[in-house]
Amino acid sequence: MSQRSASLRALRWVPASLSSRLIAWQALALLLAWLTLAALLTWRVVAWGTEEANARLQQMGTILVSAAASPEAELAERLAAADTAIMALLGLDETVGSGLHPVYQVWDAEGRLLARSPRAPQTRVDDPASGQASPWVVQSLDPGQGRQLLIAEPRDVPLSAAMPVLLLILKSQLGVFLWHGLVIWFSVRLGLRPLAQLAQRIARRPAGDLAPVQVDRLYTETAPLVSALNGLLAREGQRLDAERRFLADAAHELRTPLAAVNAQAHLLLSEQEPQARREAAGALRAGIARVSHLLAQLLTLARAETAVQTLKPERLDAAALLRERIALLAPLARQRGIQLALLAPDHHETLLERSGLCSVVDNLVDNAIRYSPNGARVEVSLEALGTGMALAVRDNGPGLAAAQRDRVFERFYRVPGSAEQGTGLGLAIVKRIAEREGATLRFVDGLDGCGLGLRISYPPS
Repeated sequence: MSQRSASLRALRWVPASLSSRLIAWQALALLLAWLTLAALLTWRVVAWGTEEANARLQQMGTILVSAAASPEAELAERLAAADTAIMALLGLDETVGSGLHPVYQVWDAEGRLLARSPRAPQTRVDDPASGQASPWVVQSLDPGQGRQLLIAEPRDVPLSAAMPVLLLILKSQLGVFLWHGLVIWFSVRLGLRPLAQLAQRIARRPAGDLAPVQVDRLYTETAPLVSALNGLLAREGQRLDAERRFLADAAHELRTPLAAVNAQAHLLLSEQEPQARREAAGALRAGIARVSHLLAQLLTLARAETAVQTLKPERLDAAALLRERIALLAPLARQRGIQLALLAPDHHETLLERSGLCSVVDNLVDNAIRYSPNGARVEVSLEALGTGMALAVRDNGPGLAAAQRDRVFERFYRVPGSAEQGTGLGLAIVKRIAEREGATLRFVDGLDGCGLGLRISYPPS
C-alpha cells in the first residue's frame, strides 16, 4: 500500500491534460538539450580562452626573452621597455590592461628575483601554496646565463575574456529555446484540435443515436479511436435490437399461458361441482407451474446474456456437482420410466461459474428427458481433459432432423409436431452460457445408433 501511495505521489507532477503532457515532455527535452549545449559551449569557450592565453604568453615570451638576458644593471629597464612594447602591441594601457596584461619574473640560478613587472608577486608564480591549485597560467623560458623567465597570467583572465562571447551565444540560444517552446505549444494545440472537434461532435449527438460517427477527415491517430467507437456503437445497437426482440418474444410467449391461467381461475370460481372444481384447480396449478418455469427460464437467459465481465468463476468439483444435479432430476426421469445414467470420475477440480454449469446440466438433461419417449435411456458423461472437461448428454429418443439442429438454439423455438409443452429457451440458454465460458457446443451421436447427443467442451481453466 505504501509503495502504491509513493508511486501516486511521484506521478502527481504529470499534467492531467494530454496537450499539457506533450508540451511538458517536449519542453523538458528541449531544456535538457539547451543545458547540455550550454555546458559544451562553456567548456569549449574556456578551453579556447586558455589556448588564447598560452598564445599571448608565448608571444610575450619571444619579446621578453632577449631583454631577460641583459646585464643585471640594465635588466629592469630593458624588461620595462619590452613590456611597454608588448602592451602597445596588445592594445592595452595601464588602466584598462591591469587585469588582462600578463606579468613576468626573472630568477637566477641561486633563486634570487632579479626583476619583475609591477603587478607580479614577490614569490614564484609557478610555486602555488600548499594544497591549492596555482592561480596562474605560467610559461617558463630560458634566456641563458642560468636565468629563468616566468611569464604568467591569472587563470580567471581567459574566462573573463571569453565571457562576453559566451553570454552572447547563450542569450541567442535562449532565444531559440523560447521560440521553439512557442512553436511546440502552438503545434501541440493545433495538432490535438481534431480530438476536441471529435469530442464536440459526439457530445452534440442526441441520446439513443447509435449511427456511426462521421468525421470530415480521418487522421492516423484518430482513425483507430473512431473505428473503435463505431464498433462499440454497432455492438450496442445489436444488443439493443436483441433486447427488443427478446422482450417482444417474452411478451408473446407469456400472453398465452397467462390467458390460460386467467381462464382456469375464472372456471374455478364459477364451477359448483367438486369434481369440476378439482379439475379446474389442477389445470390452474399446471398453468401456474408453466408460467413459473417460463419466468425462471427467462431470468436464466437474461443472466446468461450479461457481459462476460460479470462472470464469477470459482474452483469446484464438477463431478460432485453433476451428481447433485442428476439426483434432483431423477424423479422426473422416474415419472417417465426413463433410465438416467451418469458416467463420471469420482472427482474433477475445475474453475467455472457454478450457476452457469448448473443451468447447462439442468437444461440439457431436462430436454433429453422431456423429448424422449417413455422407457428410453439418457446418459450423462463427464470426461476430464486436463484442467478442462467435456460434458455430454445422449439419449436414444427420436433424434432431430439435420435441418432443425441450428434452429433449436434460437429463443422460443420448439420442434414442430412435438407434444411436449416446453419454453423453447433451454438450448438457447446452454448456447449463451457456452459462449460466455469460451466452450464449444456440438451435436454428437445418440445411444444405440439412434437418438441425439450434445457435447460441450470447456477450455482449460
